[in-house]
Amino acid sequence: MTEPTVAPAAPPLTYESDLPSLQQWVNGFCENWIFAFIIAMGIRHFCLEAFRIPTASMEPMLFGDPAFSKSDHVVVDKFFFRFTGPSRWDVTVFQFPQPEIEPLSGEQTDARTAIAADESRLDRVMFRPLMYRNFVKRAVILPGDRYYIAGGDIYLEQSDKSFQVSRKPLSVQNELWQNVYRFGEQKEYQPWMPNGGAQVRGDDGSLRMTLPANSSLSLLPQQFRNLYLKPGTFRVRPRGSDSPDELIELSMTSPQFTFQRTRRTGIAWDLDSWEVRRMTTADLDSGSYGTLLNQTMTEWIGDVRFTAQIRDLTGQVALDITQGNTHSFRLALTPNSWSVLVDNKEIASGKDAPVGQTVTFAHLDNQIIFFLSDKEMLRHDVAPSDPLVQRLGARWSGEGTIAFAALSMDRDVHYTMGQTGSFLREEGTTYLRYKQQSEMAINDRFASPFNRDMEVKYYRDLVTVRSQILGKPVAELSPQEASRGWGYSPETAITAPPGAYLMMGDNSPQSWDSRCWGYVMEENLRGRVLAVILPFKRWRVVR
Repeated sequence: MTEPTVAPAAPPLTYESDLPSLQQWVNGFCENWIFAFIIAMGIRHFCLEAFRIPTASMEPMLFGDPAFSKSDHVVVDKFFFRFTGPSRWDVTVFQFPQPEIEPLSGEQTDARTAIAADESRLDRVMFRPLMYRNFVKRAVILPGDRYYIAGGDIYLEQSDKSFQVSRKPLSVQNELWQNVYRFGEQKEYQPWMPNGGAQVRGDDGSLRMTLPANSSLSLLPQQFRNLYLKPGTFRVRPRGSDSPDELIELSMTSPQFTFQRTRRTGIAWDLDSWEVRRMTTADLDSGSYGTLLNQTMTEWIGDVRFTAQIRDLTGQVALDITQGNTHSFRLALTPNSWSVLVDNKEIASGKDAPVGQTVTFAHLDNQIIFFLSDKEMLRHDVAPSDPLVQRLGARWSGEGTIAFAALSMDRDVHYTMGQTGSFLREEGTTYLRYKQQSEMAINDRFASPFNRDMEVKYYRDLVTVRSQILGKPVAELSPQEASRGWGYSPETAITAPPGAYLMMGDNSPQSWDSRCWGYVMEENLRGRVLAVILPFKRWRVVR
């Protein structure tokens, strides 16, 4: 006899089950999305967050632009960063250390100081809160470092009280090399000047140099200017001319153009002959100089790297990197050997055949470096030099021929004195002008509050950054201390206080950074940039 089948017990009735099916679906949908939102906000606040790069201060590592579609979008580690903080050379996101508020309608600025001319605060918690803008720069100085910046390099005090260049890890250095010449990129552009019967020509995809005895091929000196050209459209005209600007497409490795009005050929690197402007100040990190590159890119570099893939070689050919008439560094090549000379003294040699290999010869951070393919053959310390005084040069010489399947030159990031107000600059004249304008603005009863506050801010920023650098209240600074340059030599070296980081941009001539507004304290740090995620064509790990 079979047992009767027992029906399963019906689930107990709940409040939710009594609701209409549409209401149940809406409730479930909202519950899932609210939960997902809470999780996403938790990840964003504590773990990972995406940021957009708005300015050009970190180019070419990170492309910045006010336009959403033209700028890099990066992902930032906030979780592990909470425990480790930034390491030297990390690309770091932080909250801008000066208090700012949203500008009112008609105030021509993207952010307004929250400190009025009379030193009162303008921010209000409910009605006009602080902006808390996030910036992205590279952490170059850590708390407790004693340092100075000279010749484009950062020098750190060692345990024996001497100073040495702060050298970047190889992974970072490889990302910071900027290509300034590449054979074949712009076929008509040849930056080599022949002397004594030397010849250079490009054929069959290779660059061939013919060097009779006592001849040379010198690289154009403008190639050693601290110039950065973001690929795109520029406004160009002869320097000092009343000719209308012409719109020309330029880049670092395609700098040659024809000025159509006069049919004159020019090179963007030659800022002594041409005025070169970006299209708008939006292409730069600060509009204080307008768009004219000639005003900001006046320094000369000292660290370069030549990379050559040698296809053929006869006789003996040498590449010389020179520092004015003071020092010379030579790589001499024959079909079956190489040697490196410093100031005409041989310091290394070998019997390795360079033909068919990639040769790398560099002056970097007070060292001469030579690689043969991927093998380091030499790393030799040399004396520091000032590239503004001992201008860099490069030339090929010898007696023979050499053909390259590829030839390029790169330069390292070169830290400049910075924009007006930088603590590295002597600002006596600017100090007096800013102080006078500040006093006039305070006493001008017809000046708008915005103009009055901004005039005072220029003076306040100049003296405040020096107050911070020297560790003295503004009221205790002498006029000389409040206006002179600091941290540009061993005699003026400065020490970062506890919890303070010096942040600088890779696009040094156009970066508005710690040189002008001082240290970033650790409570303002937000995270470490890990990678570019948009646009897809620029996806990369950030070093």
